[in-house]
Amino acid sequence: MTEEQINKLINKLDDEDYDVRKNVEDILVKIKQQSIGPLIKALNHENPEIQIESARILGKMADETALNALIEALKDGNPDFRREVTLSINKIVEKDD
Repeated sequence: MTEEQINKLINKLDDEDYDVRKNVEDILVKIKQQSIGPLIKALNHENPEIQIESARILGKMADETALNALIEALKDGNPDFRREVTLSINKIVEKDD
């Protein structure tokens, strides 16, 4: 899957239809190694819902590659986003215990 295709999927993370969002999440998790980079970039997306969902999915993947970007995202002004980022960081850190 190309980065452009992955970015199109990421842009559907704010779809009104829960099933669409869930299917996109499942695909992104399945292609984990390909989607981590674009999901990290999406932490800076202009749409806060996409930021939040990207952080949540990165936490679900629990891959240390995303840790520095998630820590940096704690500086964001959106408390809902920071909460999701914190949860994701905890999942990554706890995975290593």
